Amino acid sequence: MRPAGAALAVACAWVLLLAACSDSAPPKAQASASAPASGSASASAPGAPRAGGTLRVGIQRPRSLDPAAASPGSQSELLVADLLFDGLPSLATDKVSDDQRTWTFSLRAGAQFANGRPITAADAKYSLERVAKRGEGTLGAVRLESIVGFADLVSGATTDLAGLKALDARTLEIDLSGPLSVLPELLSSPIYGIVPREAVEAAAPAFSSAPVGSGPFSFAGVVGDQVRLVRAAGGGAYLDAVELHLFDDLSRSYDEFVAGHLDWSLVPAGRVDDAGQRFGTGAFRPFQAELFYAFNLLDPTFADVRFRQAIVKAIDRHALANAVYQGVADPLDALVPDGVEGHTADPCGEPCRFDQAAARALLAAVFPDGAVPTVHIDYDQGADQDAVAATIESSLKAVGIPVERRPRAPADYDQFAVSGQQQLFRLGWIGLYPSPDAYLGPLFASTSRDNATGLVAGDVDQLLAAARAQPDPASRVQLYQQAEQRVLAQFPIVPIAQFLTKAVVADGVRDLTLGVDGTFAGDRVWLDR
Repeated sequence: MRPAGAALAVACAWVLLLAACSDSAPPKAQASASAPASGSASASAPGAPRAGGTLRVGIQRPRSLDPAAASPGSQSELLVADLLFDGLPSLATDKVSDDQRTWTFSLRAGAQFANGRPITAADAKYSLERVAKRGEGTLGAVRLESIVGFADLVSGATTDLAGLKALDARTLEIDLSGPLSVLPELLSSPIYGIVPREAVEAAAPAFSSAPVGSGPFSFAGVVGDQVRLVRAAGGGAYLDAVELHLFDDLSRSYDEFVAGHLDWSLVPAGRVDDAGQRFGTGAFRPFQAELFYAFNLLDPTFADVRFRQAIVKAIDRHALANAVYQGVADPLDALVPDGVEGHTADPCGEPCRFDQAAARALLAAVFPDGAVPTVHIDYDQGADQDAVAATIESSLKAVGIPVERRPRAPADYDQFAVSGQQQLFRLGWIGLYPSPDAYLGPLFASTSRDNATGLVAGDVDQLLAAARAQPDPASRVQLYQQAEQRVLAQFPIVPIAQFLTKAVVADGVRDLTLGVDGTFAGDRVWLDR
Protein backbone atom coordinates (compact mmCIF):
# COMPACT_ATOMS: atom_id res chain seq x y z
CA MET A 1 0.00 0.00 0.00
CA ARG A 2 1.08 3.56 -0.65
CA PRO A 3 2.52 5.18 2.49
CA ALA A 4 0.02 7.33 4.36
CA GLY A 5 0.37 11.05 3.81
CA ALA A 6 2.55 10.56 0.75
CA ALA A 7 2.41 12.07 -2.76
CA LEU A 8 2.94 15.66 -1.60
CA ALA A 9 5.33 16.00 -4.51
CA VAL A 10 2.58 14.98 -6.91
CA ALA A 11 0.29 17.71 -5.63
CA CYS A 12 3.00 20.35 -5.61
CA ALA A 13 4.14 19.42 -9.10
CA TRP A 14 0.73 19.98 -10.60
CA VAL A 15 0.18 23.27 -8.79
CA LEU A 16 3.46 24.49 -10.25
CA LEU A 17 2.53 23.23 -13.69
CA LEU A 18 -0.70 25.18 -13.65
CA ALA A 19 1.31 28.35 -13.16
CA ALA A 20 3.26 27.59 -16.33
CA CYS A 21 0.37 26.63 -18.61
CA SER A 22 -2.70 28.52 -19.74
CA ASP A 23 -6.09 27.22 -18.62
CA SER A 24 -7.77 27.96 -21.90
CA ALA A 25 -7.49 26.53 -25.38
CA PRO A 26 -5.43 28.72 -27.71
CA PRO A 27 -7.48 30.74 -30.19
CA LYS A 28 -6.77 30.65 -33.89
CA ALA A 29 -4.72 33.52 -35.32
CA GLN A 30 -3.95 34.83 -38.76
CA ALA A 31 -0.45 34.55 -40.16
CA SER A 32 1.54 37.71 -40.64
CA ALA A 33 3.16 38.61 -43.92
CA SER A 34 6.31 39.75 -42.13
CA ALA A 35 8.47 37.33 -40.18
CA PRO A 36 11.65 38.72 -38.67
CA ALA A 37 12.73 35.40 -37.21
CA SER A 38 12.82 31.66 -37.68
CA GLY A 39 11.42 29.05 -35.35
CA SER A 40 14.30 26.62 -35.48
CA ALA A 41 14.91 24.95 -32.13
CA SER A 42 18.58 24.49 -32.93
CA ALA A 43 20.06 26.47 -35.79
CA SER A 44 23.62 25.87 -36.93
CA ALA A 45 25.81 27.57 -39.49
CA PRO A 46 28.95 26.52 -41.35
CA GLY A 47 32.24 27.46 -39.77
CA ALA A 48 33.43 27.89 -36.23
CA PRO A 49 31.25 29.59 -33.58
CA ARG A 50 31.89 33.29 -33.12
CA ALA A 51 32.52 34.88 -29.77
CA GLY A 52 30.70 38.03 -28.68
CA GLY A 53 27.28 39.58 -28.67
CA THR A 54 24.29 39.70 -26.35
CA LEU A 55 21.38 37.25 -26.45
CA ARG A 56 18.05 38.93 -25.58
CA VAL A 57 15.69 36.47 -23.91
CA GLY A 58 12.02 37.01 -23.01
CA ILE A 59 10.66 35.01 -20.07
CA GLN A 60 7.95 35.08 -17.46
CA ARG A 61 9.07 37.02 -14.39
CA PRO A 62 10.68 34.51 -11.98
CA ARG A 63 9.71 34.61 -8.33
CA SER A 64 13.36 34.30 -7.36
CA LEU A 65 16.85 33.99 -8.86
CA ASP A 66 17.76 31.40 -6.21
CA PRO A 67 18.08 27.94 -7.83
CA ALA A 68 16.68 26.16 -4.77
CA ALA A 69 13.45 28.14 -5.17
CA ALA A 70 13.01 27.37 -8.88
CA SER A 71 9.73 25.68 -9.72
CA PRO A 72 10.10 22.38 -11.63
CA GLY A 73 7.03 23.45 -13.61
CA SER A 74 8.39 26.83 -14.71
CA GLN A 75 10.59 26.90 -17.80
CA SER A 76 11.50 30.51 -16.98
CA GLU A 77 12.78 29.83 -13.47
CA LEU A 78 14.67 26.70 -14.51
CA LEU A 79 16.29 28.57 -17.40
CA VAL A 80 17.52 31.38 -15.16
CA ALA A 81 18.87 28.89 -12.62
CA ASP A 82 20.66 26.95 -15.36
CA LEU A 83 22.35 30.05 -16.78
CA LEU A 84 23.55 31.26 -13.38
CA PHE A 85 24.45 28.01 -11.62
CA ASP A 86 26.13 24.69 -12.26
CA GLY A 87 25.64 21.50 -10.26
CA LEU A 88 28.02 18.70 -9.39
CA PRO A 89 27.74 16.84 -12.72
CA SER A 90 28.94 19.97 -14.57
CA LEU A 91 31.71 20.89 -12.14
CA ALA A 92 33.09 17.51 -11.11
CA THR A 93 34.06 14.06 -12.29
CA ASP A 94 32.45 11.12 -10.52
CA LYS A 95 33.35 7.62 -9.41
CA VAL A 96 30.89 5.10 -8.01
CA SER A 97 31.14 1.93 -5.98
CA ASP A 98 30.13 -1.38 -7.56
CA ASP A 99 26.85 -1.39 -5.63
CA GLN A 100 25.93 2.11 -6.94
CA ARG A 101 25.51 3.38 -3.38
CA THR A 102 28.67 5.43 -2.76
CA TRP A 103 29.52 8.23 -5.17
CA THR A 104 32.67 10.33 -5.10
CA PHE A 105 32.65 13.68 -6.91
CA SER A 106 35.97 15.44 -7.53
CA LEU A 107 35.66 19.13 -8.38
CA ARG A 108 37.63 20.16 -11.43
CA ALA A 109 40.56 22.48 -10.98
CA GLY A 110 39.71 26.13 -11.40
CA ALA A 111 36.00 25.86 -10.60
CA GLN A 112 34.98 29.14 -9.01
CA PHE A 113 32.01 31.29 -8.09
CA ALA A 114 31.26 34.56 -9.87
CA ASN A 115 33.05 36.44 -7.07
CA GLY A 116 36.26 34.55 -7.85
CA ARG A 117 36.24 32.30 -4.78
CA PRO A 118 37.07 28.65 -5.48
CA ILE A 119 34.13 26.25 -5.27
CA THR A 120 34.72 23.60 -2.61
CA ALA A 121 33.19 20.28 -1.63
CA ALA A 122 31.79 22.04 1.44
CA ASP A 123 29.88 24.37 -0.89
CA ALA A 124 28.37 21.40 -2.75
CA LYS A 125 27.40 19.77 0.56
CA TYR A 126 25.82 22.99 1.83
CA SER A 127 23.89 23.48 -1.42
CA LEU A 128 22.33 20.01 -1.41
CA GLU A 129 21.48 20.19 2.30
CA ARG A 130 19.87 23.56 1.73
CA VAL A 131 17.49 22.07 -0.84
CA ALA A 132 16.78 19.02 1.33
CA LYS A 133 15.85 21.24 4.29
CA ARG A 134 12.98 22.67 2.25
CA GLY A 135 11.12 19.55 3.30
CA GLU A 136 8.81 16.91 1.96
CA GLY A 137 6.43 19.43 0.42
CA THR A 138 8.92 20.33 -2.32
CA LEU A 139 9.83 18.11 -5.23
CA GLY A 140 13.52 19.03 -5.23
CA ALA A 141 13.86 18.05 -1.56
CA VAL A 142 11.93 14.80 -1.85
CA ARG A 143 14.12 13.57 -4.70
CA LEU A 144 17.11 13.66 -2.33
CA GLU A 145 15.48 11.16 0.01
CA SER A 146 17.85 8.36 -1.01
CA ILE A 147 20.80 10.20 0.61
CA VAL A 148 21.57 8.66 3.98
CA GLY A 149 20.18 10.80 6.79
CA PHE A 150 17.47 12.55 4.76
CA ALA A 151 14.63 11.68 7.17
CA ASP A 152 16.63 12.86 10.20
CA LEU A 153 17.47 16.15 8.49
CA VAL A 154 13.89 16.87 7.44
CA SER A 155 12.53 15.99 10.89
CA GLY A 156 15.03 18.32 12.56
CA ALA A 157 16.81 15.52 14.40
CA THR A 158 20.06 16.56 12.71
CA THR A 159 21.33 19.70 11.03
CA ASP A 160 23.22 18.05 8.22
CA LEU A 161 22.89 15.11 5.85
CA ALA A 162 24.92 12.19 7.17
CA GLY A 163 25.34 10.86 3.64
CA LEU A 164 27.20 13.97 2.44
CA LYS A 165 30.88 14.05 3.39
CA ALA A 166 33.42 16.65 2.29
CA LEU A 167 36.53 14.45 2.29
CA ASP A 168 38.74 17.40 1.38
CA ALA A 169 38.42 20.77 -0.33
CA ARG A 170 37.70 19.23 -3.71
CA THR A 171 36.09 15.86 -2.94
CA LEU A 172 32.49 15.17 -1.92
CA GLU A 173 31.30 11.67 -1.06
CA ILE A 174 27.60 10.85 -1.26
CA ASP A 175 26.31 7.75 0.51
CA LEU A 176 22.90 6.45 -0.50
CA SER A 177 20.44 4.19 1.30
CA GLY A 178 20.09 2.12 -1.88
CA PRO A 179 21.56 1.85 -5.37
CA LEU A 180 20.91 4.83 -7.64
CA SER A 181 22.85 4.58 -10.87
CA VAL A 182 21.16 7.75 -12.19
CA LEU A 183 22.37 10.04 -9.39
CA PRO A 184 24.33 12.28 -11.83
CA GLU A 185 21.16 12.76 -13.91
CA LEU A 186 19.22 13.65 -10.77
CA LEU A 187 21.82 16.18 -9.62
CA SER A 188 21.86 17.77 -13.09
CA SER A 189 18.57 19.54 -12.34
CA PRO A 190 19.13 23.32 -12.13
CA ILE A 191 17.51 23.22 -8.69
CA TYR A 192 20.69 21.65 -7.33
CA GLY A 193 23.02 24.42 -8.52
CA ILE A 194 25.96 25.06 -6.18
CA VAL A 195 25.75 28.28 -4.16
CA PRO A 196 28.19 30.05 -1.78
CA ARG A 197 27.04 30.01 1.86
CA GLU A 198 28.39 33.48 2.63
CA ALA A 199 26.35 35.07 -0.17
CA VAL A 200 23.18 33.15 0.64
CA GLU A 201 23.33 34.06 4.32
CA ALA A 202 24.50 37.64 3.91
CA ALA A 203 22.13 40.29 5.22
CA ALA A 204 22.42 42.20 1.94
CA PRO A 205 22.10 42.06 -0.94
CA ALA A 206 19.34 39.44 -0.92
CA PHE A 207 20.56 36.31 -2.67
CA SER A 208 17.17 35.78 -4.32
CA SER A 209 17.52 39.04 -6.25
CA ALA A 210 21.32 39.46 -6.56
CA PRO A 211 22.83 35.97 -6.55
CA VAL A 212 26.48 34.94 -6.73
CA GLY A 213 26.49 32.15 -9.28
CA SER A 214 28.59 29.15 -10.21
CA GLY A 215 27.48 28.76 -13.83
CA PRO A 216 28.45 30.00 -17.29
CA PHE A 217 27.05 33.49 -16.68
CA SER A 218 27.25 35.88 -13.73
CA PHE A 219 24.62 38.24 -12.40
CA ALA A 220 25.57 41.81 -13.38
CA GLY A 221 22.57 43.81 -12.24
CA VAL A 222 18.95 44.78 -12.85
CA VAL A 223 17.68 47.74 -14.83
CA GLY A 224 13.93 48.04 -14.79
CA ASP A 225 12.54 44.75 -16.08
CA GLN A 226 15.88 43.53 -17.42
CA VAL A 227 18.36 41.28 -15.66
CA ARG A 228 21.84 41.41 -17.20
CA LEU A 229 24.08 38.36 -17.09
CA VAL A 230 27.68 38.46 -18.31
CA ARG A 231 30.11 35.75 -19.27
CA ALA A 232 31.62 34.21 -16.15
CA ALA A 233 35.38 34.33 -15.83
CA GLY A 234 36.75 31.06 -17.16
CA GLY A 235 33.25 29.91 -18.08
CA GLY A 236 33.96 29.37 -21.76
CA ALA A 237 30.73 30.85 -23.11
CA TYR A 238 30.75 32.40 -26.58
CA LEU A 239 28.25 35.13 -25.72
CA ASP A 240 29.40 38.27 -23.96
CA ALA A 241 26.09 38.57 -22.17
CA VAL A 242 22.49 37.43 -21.83
CA GLU A 243 19.74 39.98 -21.22
CA LEU A 244 16.73 38.50 -19.45
CA HIS A 245 13.63 40.55 -20.26
CA LEU A 246 11.02 39.86 -17.60
CA PHE A 247 7.30 39.96 -18.29
CA ASP A 248 4.25 39.38 -16.13
CA ASP A 249 2.33 38.62 -19.32
CA LEU A 250 4.08 36.43 -21.89
CA SER A 251 1.97 38.02 -24.62
CA ARG A 252 4.08 41.15 -24.18
CA SER A 253 7.25 39.10 -24.49
CA TYR A 254 6.01 37.53 -27.69
CA ASP A 255 5.04 40.96 -29.07
CA GLU A 256 8.56 42.20 -28.35
CA PHE A 257 9.97 39.22 -30.23
CA VAL A 258 7.73 39.88 -33.22
CA ALA A 259 8.91 43.51 -33.20
CA GLY A 260 12.52 42.32 -33.39
CA HIS A 261 13.46 43.43 -29.88
CA LEU A 262 14.19 39.89 -28.58
CA ASP A 263 16.19 36.93 -29.88
CA TRP A 264 14.27 34.23 -28.01
CA SER A 265 10.92 34.23 -26.27
CA LEU A 266 8.49 31.89 -24.63
CA VAL A 267 5.09 31.86 -26.33
CA PRO A 268 1.85 32.13 -24.33
CA ALA A 269 -0.84 29.52 -24.95
CA GLY A 270 -3.14 32.04 -26.60
CA ARG A 271 -0.52 32.91 -29.24
CA VAL A 272 0.63 29.39 -30.14
CA ASP A 273 -1.15 29.22 -33.50
CA ASP A 274 0.12 32.66 -34.47
CA ALA A 275 3.70 31.71 -33.55
CA GLY A 276 3.46 28.46 -35.49
CA GLN A 277 2.17 30.17 -38.61
CA ARG A 278 4.69 33.03 -38.49
CA PHE A 279 7.83 31.22 -37.38
CA GLY A 280 7.15 27.48 -37.45
CA THR A 281 7.05 25.06 -34.53
CA GLY A 282 10.69 23.98 -34.60
CA ALA A 283 11.25 25.53 -31.17
CA PHE A 284 8.23 23.83 -29.61
CA ARG A 285 9.86 21.06 -27.60
CA PRO A 286 8.61 18.42 -25.15
CA PHE A 287 8.56 19.55 -21.52
CA GLN A 288 8.99 17.33 -18.46
CA ALA A 289 5.35 17.64 -17.35
CA GLU A 290 2.63 15.07 -18.00
CA LEU A 291 -1.10 14.73 -17.42
CA PHE A 292 -2.66 11.40 -16.47
CA TYR A 293 -5.90 10.13 -15.09
CA ALA A 294 -5.17 7.45 -12.51
CA PHE A 295 -7.09 4.64 -10.86
CA ASN A 296 -7.18 4.28 -7.10
CA LEU A 297 -6.35 0.58 -7.07
CA LEU A 298 -7.21 0.33 -3.38
CA ASP A 299 -10.84 0.91 -4.36
CA PRO A 300 -12.50 -2.50 -5.03
CA THR A 301 -14.36 -0.93 -7.95
CA PHE A 302 -11.19 -1.31 -10.01
CA ALA A 303 -10.09 -4.72 -8.74
CA ASP A 304 -10.53 -6.40 -12.13
CA VAL A 305 -7.79 -5.38 -14.56
CA ARG A 306 -10.21 -5.91 -17.46
CA PHE A 307 -12.44 -3.13 -16.15
CA ARG A 308 -9.50 -0.77 -16.03
CA GLN A 309 -8.51 -1.77 -19.56
CA ALA A 310 -12.07 -1.18 -20.77
CA ILE A 311 -11.91 2.36 -19.39
CA VAL A 312 -8.55 3.02 -21.07
CA LYS A 313 -9.82 1.70 -24.42
CA ALA A 314 -13.06 3.69 -24.18
CA ILE A 315 -11.24 7.04 -24.22
CA ASP A 316 -9.98 8.52 -27.49
CA ARG A 317 -7.00 10.08 -25.75
CA HIS A 318 -5.46 11.58 -28.87
CA ALA A 319 -8.67 13.37 -29.80
CA LEU A 320 -9.06 14.57 -26.22
CA ALA A 321 -5.53 16.00 -25.98
CA ASN A 322 -5.74 17.67 -29.38
CA ALA A 323 -9.13 19.20 -28.63
CA VAL A 324 -8.26 20.59 -25.19
CA TYR A 325 -4.52 21.25 -25.43
CA GLN A 326 -3.89 21.95 -29.11
CA GLY A 327 -0.44 23.53 -29.43
CA VAL A 328 0.09 23.45 -25.66
CA ALA A 329 0.55 19.70 -25.19
CA ASP A 330 0.90 16.58 -27.30
CA PRO A 331 -1.09 13.34 -26.86
CA LEU A 332 0.68 10.94 -24.52
CA ASP A 333 0.86 7.17 -25.00
CA ALA A 334 3.73 6.44 -22.63
CA LEU A 335 4.84 6.92 -19.04
CA VAL A 336 8.39 8.01 -19.90
CA PRO A 337 7.89 11.24 -21.87
CA ASP A 338 9.36 12.32 -25.17
CA GLY A 339 12.71 14.04 -24.69
CA VAL A 340 13.89 11.58 -22.03
CA GLU A 341 16.34 8.84 -22.99
CA GLY A 342 14.50 5.53 -23.11
CA HIS A 343 11.24 7.03 -24.32
CA THR A 344 9.29 4.78 -26.67
CA ALA A 345 6.37 6.15 -28.64
CA ASP A 346 3.71 3.57 -27.75
CA PRO A 347 4.96 0.99 -25.22
CA CYS A 348 1.49 -0.39 -24.46
CA GLY A 349 0.37 -0.78 -28.08
CA GLU A 350 -2.91 -2.45 -29.00
CA PRO A 351 -4.04 -3.26 -25.43
CA CYS A 352 -4.24 0.48 -24.66
CA ARG A 353 -5.54 1.64 -28.04
CA PHE A 354 -8.89 3.39 -28.42
CA ASP A 355 -11.46 0.77 -29.37
CA GLN A 356 -15.05 1.17 -28.19
CA ALA A 357 -16.12 -2.29 -29.41
CA ALA A 358 -13.28 -3.92 -27.48
CA ALA A 359 -14.20 -1.86 -24.41
CA ARG A 360 -17.80 -3.10 -24.58
CA ALA A 361 -16.60 -6.69 -24.95
CA LEU A 362 -14.41 -6.36 -21.87
CA LEU A 363 -17.32 -4.92 -19.90
CA ALA A 364 -19.56 -7.81 -20.96
CA ALA A 365 -16.93 -10.30 -19.78
CA VAL A 366 -16.47 -8.61 -16.40
CA PHE A 367 -20.14 -7.78 -15.78
CA PRO A 368 -22.23 -10.42 -17.60
CA ASP A 369 -25.34 -9.28 -15.71
CA GLY A 370 -24.84 -5.74 -17.00
CA ALA A 371 -24.39 -4.27 -13.51
CA VAL A 372 -21.47 -1.99 -14.36
CA PRO A 373 -20.53 0.13 -11.31
CA THR A 374 -20.58 3.90 -11.41
CA VAL A 375 -17.16 5.48 -11.91
CA HIS A 376 -16.47 8.77 -10.15
CA ILE A 377 -14.23 11.18 -12.04
CA ASP A 378 -12.31 13.33 -9.57
CA TYR A 379 -10.48 16.49 -10.61
CA ASP A 380 -9.82 20.12 -9.73
CA GLN A 381 -12.06 22.72 -11.31
CA GLY A 382 -10.78 24.83 -14.18
CA ALA A 383 -11.63 25.33 -17.84
CA ASP A 384 -9.20 22.73 -19.17
CA GLN A 385 -9.84 20.28 -16.35
CA ASP A 386 -13.60 20.56 -16.86
CA ALA A 387 -13.18 19.91 -20.58
CA VAL A 388 -11.00 16.83 -20.01
CA ALA A 389 -13.36 15.39 -17.40
CA ALA A 390 -16.41 16.02 -19.60
CA THR A 391 -14.76 14.23 -22.51
CA ILE A 392 -13.87 11.25 -20.33
CA GLU A 393 -17.43 11.18 -19.00
CA SER A 394 -18.99 11.09 -22.46
CA SER A 395 -16.48 8.46 -23.61
CA LEU A 396 -17.28 6.11 -20.74
CA LYS A 397 -21.02 6.58 -21.06
CA ALA A 398 -20.75 5.77 -24.77
CA VAL A 399 -19.63 2.22 -23.95
CA GLY A 400 -22.08 1.72 -21.09
CA ILE A 401 -20.17 2.84 -17.99
CA PRO A 402 -22.19 5.01 -15.56
CA VAL A 403 -20.25 8.12 -14.55
CA GLU A 404 -20.45 10.83 -11.94
CA ARG A 405 -18.12 13.83 -12.10
CA ARG A 406 -16.87 15.16 -8.76
CA PRO A 407 -15.03 18.45 -9.33
CA ARG A 408 -13.32 20.04 -6.36
CA ALA A 409 -11.91 23.47 -5.65
CA PRO A 410 -8.20 23.61 -6.60
CA ALA A 411 -7.27 24.46 -3.03
CA ASP A 412 -8.91 21.24 -1.79
CA TYR A 413 -7.99 18.88 -4.58
CA ASP A 414 -4.42 17.95 -3.66
CA GLN A 415 -5.37 16.55 -0.28
CA PHE A 416 -8.38 14.72 -1.70
CA ALA A 417 -6.24 13.13 -4.43
CA VAL A 418 -4.25 11.26 -1.77
CA SER A 419 -7.12 10.68 0.65
CA GLY A 420 -7.96 7.14 -0.49
CA GLN A 421 -11.49 8.25 -1.41
CA GLN A 422 -10.61 9.25 -4.96
CA GLN A 423 -11.55 6.94 -7.84
CA LEU A 424 -10.54 7.86 -11.40
CA PHE A 425 -8.58 11.01 -10.61
CA ARG A 426 -6.54 13.69 -12.35
CA LEU A 427 -2.82 13.25 -11.73
CA GLY A 428 -0.15 15.67 -12.92
CA TRP A 429 3.50 14.70 -12.86
CA ILE A 430 6.87 16.41 -13.33
CA GLY A 431 9.94 14.21 -13.55
CA LEU A 432 12.55 16.81 -12.48
CA TYR A 433 15.51 14.98 -14.06
CA PRO A 434 15.99 13.48 -17.54
CA SER A 435 15.82 9.76 -16.72
CA PRO A 436 13.05 7.13 -16.95
CA ASP A 437 13.66 6.64 -13.23
CA ALA A 438 12.08 10.03 -12.51
CA TYR A 439 8.78 8.87 -14.01
CA LEU A 440 8.66 5.18 -13.09
CA GLY A 441 10.32 4.88 -9.68
CA PRO A 442 8.35 7.51 -7.75
CA LEU A 443 4.98 6.72 -9.34
CA PHE A 444 5.02 2.93 -9.43
CA ALA A 445 7.51 1.44 -6.94
CA SER A 446 5.41 -0.28 -4.27
CA THR A 447 6.96 1.59 -1.34
CA SER A 448 7.24 5.02 -2.96
CA ARG A 449 5.67 7.98 -1.20
CA ASP A 450 4.38 9.16 -4.57
CA ASN A 451 2.69 5.91 -5.61
CA ALA A 452 -0.70 7.58 -5.80
CA THR A 453 -2.40 4.65 -7.59
CA GLY A 454 -1.48 2.10 -4.93
CA LEU A 455 0.02 -0.27 -7.49
CA VAL A 456 1.88 -3.16 -5.87
CA ALA A 457 3.70 -5.29 -8.44
CA GLY A 458 6.69 -7.45 -7.55
CA ASP A 459 7.91 -7.70 -11.13
CA VAL A 460 7.88 -3.91 -11.50
CA ASP A 461 9.74 -3.49 -8.22
CA GLN A 462 12.38 -6.00 -9.32
CA LEU A 463 12.94 -4.29 -12.66
CA LEU A 464 13.18 -0.84 -11.10
CA ALA A 465 15.63 -2.10 -8.48
CA ALA A 466 17.71 -3.79 -11.18
CA ALA A 467 17.77 -0.60 -13.26
CA ARG A 468 18.91 1.51 -10.30
CA ALA A 469 21.73 -0.96 -9.67
CA GLN A 470 22.77 -1.25 -13.34
CA PRO A 471 25.92 0.74 -14.19
CA ASP A 472 25.67 0.25 -17.96
CA PRO A 473 23.44 2.99 -19.45
CA ALA A 474 22.13 0.91 -22.37
CA SER A 475 21.25 -2.05 -20.17
CA ARG A 476 19.67 0.30 -17.65
CA VAL A 477 17.41 1.85 -20.28
CA GLN A 478 16.25 -1.61 -21.35
CA LEU A 479 15.29 -2.46 -17.77
CA TYR A 480 13.31 0.77 -17.43
CA GLN A 481 11.54 0.06 -20.72
CA GLN A 482 10.57 -3.39 -19.47
CA ALA A 483 9.30 -1.87 -16.23
CA GLU A 484 7.22 0.64 -18.18
CA GLN A 485 5.63 -2.13 -20.23
CA ARG A 486 4.83 -4.15 -17.10
CA VAL A 487 3.19 -1.14 -15.47
CA LEU A 488 1.06 -0.37 -18.52
CA ALA A 489 -0.01 -4.01 -18.79
CA GLN A 490 -1.77 -3.58 -15.43
CA PHE A 491 -3.61 -0.42 -16.51
CA PRO A 492 -3.16 1.67 -13.35
CA ILE A 493 -3.20 4.92 -15.30
CA VAL A 494 -4.63 6.67 -18.37
CA PRO A 495 -1.97 8.73 -20.19
CA ILE A 496 -3.46 11.98 -21.53
CA ALA A 497 -0.93 14.64 -22.56
CA GLN A 498 2.68 15.83 -22.39
CA PHE A 499 3.13 19.57 -22.16
CA LEU A 500 5.49 21.59 -24.35
CA THR A 501 7.96 24.40 -24.02
CA LYS A 502 6.74 26.81 -26.68
CA ALA A 503 9.43 29.21 -27.88
CA VAL A 504 10.53 31.20 -30.91
CA VAL A 505 14.12 31.86 -31.95
CA ALA A 506 15.48 34.69 -34.10
CA ASP A 507 17.57 34.23 -37.22
CA GLY A 508 21.27 34.21 -36.46
CA VAL A 509 20.97 32.44 -33.10
CA ARG A 510 23.03 29.26 -33.33
CA ASP A 511 23.30 26.05 -31.32
CA LEU A 512 20.39 26.84 -29.04
CA THR A 513 18.75 23.50 -28.24
CA LEU A 514 16.06 23.11 -25.61
CA GLY A 515 16.22 20.26 -23.13
CA VAL A 516 13.21 18.48 -21.67
CA ASP A 517 13.34 20.82 -18.65
CA GLY A 518 12.97 23.89 -20.88
CA THR A 519 16.58 25.06 -20.51
CA PHE A 520 19.35 25.45 -23.06
CA ALA A 521 23.14 25.28 -22.69
CA GLY A 522 23.90 28.99 -22.66
CA ASP A 523 27.64 28.47 -22.98
CA ARG A 524 27.16 26.80 -26.38
CA VAL A 525 24.95 29.47 -27.95
CA TRP A 526 26.50 31.94 -30.36
CA LEU A 527 25.31 34.68 -32.69
CA ASP A 528 25.90 34.54 -36.44
CA ARG A 529 25.38 38.20 -37.24
